[in-house]
Formats: sequence, C-alpha cells, structure tokens
Amino acid sequence: MSMINQLQDVKTKDFAKHCYESSSVDKLRDATEGSPDQAEMEHWGLTEGQWEEAIVAALADHEAKE
Repeated sequence: MSMINQLQDVKTKDFAKHCYESSSVDKLRDATEGSPDQAEMEHWGLTEGQWEEAIVAALADHEAKE
C-alpha cells in the first residue's frame, strides 16, 4: 500500500485503505470513471477531492501488485 501510505489526510487514508481491502480492481476502475459516490462521501466525511484521491491511491496500489 505504498500510494495509500503517502496520503497525508487521515480521513482520505482511512477511506483508501477501506477501498483497497474491500473493492476489486474493476470496481475501483469504474469508480474513477464515474462521479464520486455521495453516500460514501457523506459517510466518511470526505470532500469530492478526498474521495477521488483515495480511489486513485487504492487502485494504484492494487495495480502495483498485479
């Protein structure tokens, strides 16, 4: 989880770890192409930018291990 570990914001890092552990590569790729999930943003207390940063970091870490 090297990209995730580089995240500075605690909420963003926690959400990225959650995404990495609970989402497939395909699901994360789909998320990067769509709009941010408003329910997840509200639940985790994230801005749109934080949500996107977490998704990208989780996807990058998944792809790095492939």
